[in-house]
Amino acid sequence: MKKTTYTIGFDLGGTKLAAALLSNKGDMIDFIKVPVDMKREGSAAKTQKRVIGLMADIALDFKKRFPKETSGKTFLGIGLASAGPLNAAEGKLIHPVNYPGWKIVPIRDLLEKEVLRQGFKTKVYFQHDATAAALAEGWVGGAKAMSSFAVVSVGTGIGSGVIFNGLPAQSRGMGSEYGHTIVDFKRLQNQPNKLHHCTVEGVASGTGLLRRAKEMGFQGNSVEELIETKDAKYGVLFNEMASALACLCYNLSIGYNLEKIFLSGGLIKIKNLYFNDMKAHYKTMIRQMNPAFECKIEIAKTKNHAGVLGAGYLPYLYR
Repeated sequence: MKKTTYTIGFDLGGTKLAAALLSNKGDMIDFIKVPVDMKREGSAAKTQKRVIGLMADIALDFKKRFPKETSGKTFLGIGLASAGPLNAAEGKLIHPVNYPGWKIVPIRDLLEKEVLRQGFKTKVYFQHDATAAALAEGWVGGAKAMSSFAVVSVGTGIGSGVIFNGLPAQSRGMGSEYGHTIVDFKRLQNQPNKLHHCTVEGVASGTGLLRRAKEMGFQGNSVEELIETKDAKYGVLFNEMASALACLCYNLSIGYNLEKIFLSGGLIKIKNLYFNDMKAHYKTMIRQMNPAFECKIEIAKTKNHAGVLGAGYLPYLYR
């Protein structure tokens, strides 16, 4: 019988931090999710210190409460998945879009040093959050036994993780940033300095939806508040969200000839506003190009836990 081993996974995003203690079967022994305000201090350096300290505190709390699972050969390490762009091989964030003011930050090594400083000697492994989500889907989700598939994470930003012939589709630690592909070329022509507003993320992410709603007069501060208005004029935002995500899935399909595409992330909770339209748009486009490239699009079985599960899988993949 194979010995049970354990890891800790962190999923760091623009608005929240999720953490879990996981077994090698993908079972969650414990889970915590806390908000992360990336603008609170008004200083990128101070925010980095707070966020890294928070992750270290959570890791030490797991160790204190689960000493058997987090000691000796039983414990294999900490996995950190983060929104990017980033260099997974070097353990660095590279001007991450959703972390204001952060430039090049060696977050993997900073977390490892902080955890060690607090008395927990272990290795930290690092990866793009959507790539981690894809790894999770292949580990314990709907992509078991598949060799080429993708996960599109729809949340604060739009992440994309591609597993191609069994491996993350990255080169020199970077790649799979398809959420930043351009879908509004006309606007880009008129506003060349507003690139991020013209991408899939600029149209379909939570951040993009809020920005565009405020341009239309919305006074709230969350997607939940936007939906609660039940104002029909905002329907166009979700129609365009569906179209942008369909374009992303189309591009992934013709680029990699995928077996399946999965959606995960915080905004799958409002999938009734865009998911069916997205699939319909995708089918229309891909069948015009070549139906041989068409694949199914489904909600990830790992759902909102995809990132943290994938983070916890990293020590098994890279150690």
